[in-house]
Amino acid sequence: MSKETIKAKADGRNGQIDFDIDLDGNHIDDVKVTKSAETSAIFNQVFDKLKNSVIDNQSFDVDAVSGASLMTQAMLDSGKKALEDKDIELAKPEPKEHREIHLNVDVAVIGSGMAGLMAACRALSMGKRVVVLEKNGYFGGATILNGSNVVGTGSKVSAKLFGKTAKEDSPVLLVKDITRECKGTNYTMLSNLLANNIGRAVDFITEFANLKYQKAETQTVEHSVNRQIEMPSESSYELITKVVKAFEEKGGKIILDARVEKLNKNDTGVLTSLVAEGKNQTVNVKFKSLVLAAGGFGAKDYKEHTTDIPYYGPMTSTGDYFNFAKNMNLVSRNLNWYKIYPHGLEVEPGIAKLTTYSTKEVGDMGAIFVNKAGKRIVDESAPYTHFRDAIAEQKDKVAYVVMDQKMWDRFYELMLKYGFNKDEVQGYFDLDGKKSPVLVKGDLKTAAEKAGIDYATLKESLDNYEEDVKAKYDPEFGRDPKFLHAYEGDTYYIIEQKLSFCTTLGGYETNDQMQLLDTAMAPVANFYASGEIIGGANGRDSMPSMMNSWSYASGFVAGTSAADNANYNHSGDEKPIDVTSGASE
Repeated sequence: MSKETIKAKADGRNGQIDFDIDLDGNHIDDVKVTKSAETSAIFNQVFDKLKNSVIDNQSFDVDAVSGASLMTQAMLDSGKKALEDKDIELAKPEPKEHREIHLNVDVAVIGSGMAGLMAACRALSMGKRVVVLEKNGYFGGATILNGSNVVGTGSKVSAKLFGKTAKEDSPVLLVKDITRECKGTNYTMLSNLLANNIGRAVDFITEFANLKYQKAETQTVEHSVNRQIEMPSESSYELITKVVKAFEEKGGKIILDARVEKLNKNDTGVLTSLVAEGKNQTVNVKFKSLVLAAGGFGAKDYKEHTTDIPYYGPMTSTGDYFNFAKNMNLVSRNLNWYKIYPHGLEVEPGIAKLTTYSTKEVGDMGAIFVNKAGKRIVDESAPYTHFRDAIAEQKDKVAYVVMDQKMWDRFYELMLKYGFNKDEVQGYFDLDGKKSPVLVKGDLKTAAEKAGIDYATLKESLDNYEEDVKAKYDPEFGRDPKFLHAYEGDTYYIIEQKLSFCTTLGGYETNDQMQLLDTAMAPVANFYASGEIIGGANGRDSMPSMMNSWSYASGFVAGTSAADNANYNHSGDEKPIDVTSGASE
């Protein structure tokens, strides 16, 4: 028997994936990735699952991972071809038998993002039997892409981290900030629910999953006091994996590749069970309470061209509940509301990746924002909504951040920290400004010409800005003098910035117990919800950290309400589950 390593390449979502296949004769010993531009928080999960499947079955003829099927199928196909090219034949695995799973629980939760996990952990902590159903082959939903940043208003965690400063914050002040930022478009009941429960939620999950928080590296200007906290790694991947581990160790159950397709009612029209489907399984769940935490519907609107704003969220945010929950007659509102960020690169037509942390940082270092004509367009240290509105006012809806070498080094450092990799960024520079995303460098004239910006006007804008720095006064936009810093050297970087969205801000309606309402505005028995699918708490413009905060607070309340409901709901105890009756259509 001889050992060898076969090299393979596959096309991922963000570029080429290189991987090695370690063989001992015709036996697959290992599969190791050597290069990838994929989002690590998702890729790490799906690759481990894919690798284990390949090794366990000794074949690349296995199922792709749900929610990452294009990427994982590409790896399976290229792995299989790489072996065939070396005349290495492996036996095909036996087809998996389709299995039927029947569960009887107190609380079922749809979705494994933080809103769903918070609800599930809370209900489990109250002594309930809980199952989480996740349609993807990995945990985390959209949360996995959002970072771990939340507000700690009213929490013991914040009191410890911020000391006396924490006393400057309060639920009332948080609601005031929310209302100001969204210009009064928020729903006060939900905003109060968020503000009054986020501290409890933070303290609860900290103890439940043995989490450790720190002051967030960036305390954004939208918040009137320092209240933002995050995991030490700043990663939602760390958050999700620790919470999942604690949930399962304490007796909770999570089923992946379980796409809910039917909600069933009993003879009296009350919701009592559901059916979920996977590649090789049908899951039938009978419950006393159901929590819908299935995320947003941004990918659905992107694919249906409901909006022309580039989308940076997960392609799994498809709003499946608009189909499987049809028979529940739920009331919705503001389905055309999106959380629009101005800091994004359109990495392929209609698809964006955020540079929010990078752009915020270099704005405070003195970088300026200009349009195609080379004119400054905004106070670069203002809240992100000012950037958003300034970019939206441009004819082409594009702006450019102009940096010196020092600014670029920090911008680049944060790009690598938040979702980009070196090869990916270099690939953008290799485009030389000929198409989006535009990332160029050189002396000012060279960089301006590559970016298609009027050089004479750009130089004038920079000259005027240098005078503002010397005078410590910005007459054009009133930028705070502490952010007026001179450019250094003669190398300039110009980076394109476009509007983009991930989060949907509209959705279904609930009462103050997070119980869903029907079109008659009546609570739906046994049915609760949390997270992105419930719109209104943050209005039309949420502050940084607030969508994560909404997932915490709404999940905490929904889990509490669902557990309480299970205490006195005995409607599901009499009969075995009937998977055909009352199915949604």
